[in-house]
Amino acid sequence: MKTQKLILISFFTFFTFQLSAQISVGFKAGYTRAWEKYDVDVPEDARIHVTGFNISGMVYLKINDHLSLGIEPGYVERGAACVPGWNAIDPGFRGDTELFLKYAELPIMAQGQLPLLKGRLEVFGKVGYGMAYLTTAFEKITDLDGIVAPTRSKLDLSSDDRLNRLDHGIHGTIGLSKTLGKGRVFIETAFYSSVRNADRNNFSRNRNLNFNLGYLLSL
Repeated sequence: MKTQKLILISFFTFFTFQLSAQISVGFKAGYTRAWEKYDVDVPEDARIHVTGFNISGMVYLKINDHLSLGIEPGYVERGAACVPGWNAIDPGFRGDTELFLKYAELPIMAQGQLPLLKGRLEVFGKVGYGMAYLTTAFEKITDLDGIVAPTRSKLDLSSDDRLNRLDHGIHGTIGLSKTLGKGRVFIETAFYSSVRNADRNNFSRNRNLNFNLGYLLSL
């Protein structure tokens, strides 16, 4: 934790002493399609993803015409439509179990950009690493026989140690932006791949695709 705090403090200090003309701030939001990578087999036609949304703030420092560094603190909904342990071998199995996980996250990103049409358009790609903290979790159970109505319950993260609160992994993004006013409006597709299990008892690594719209204002 001390190392993580030192990295964040150094990063913010670096931004503070830069010329304001080099800094851009903005926001983005969009649709999220999330699932988990796990080591159990599911039926070929099984739905393994859940859907949600994400929203983030953005602060970027432009190094030159082709490179920027930034942070993207935000909120994202992840989870899985087939929770590991879903199969009938599990004595506690009651039906299809969906898991909905809400995270606060902080990716640190490096962006490469290529100006087009004298800078009016720009294609960009981003790669980075981020930490995420689980704030809320819900479980939805659907009776396979249709006898009992689906139930959705909030998990008590303070007493249930099944889920890891801390998550971290790799972020990658591709997108296109256009000059609008003093900034740029953009669309992007972003992928996240966790390197840690969401469930302590199973191989269950978060994955998600984001489809976002955003705006970045040059100061």
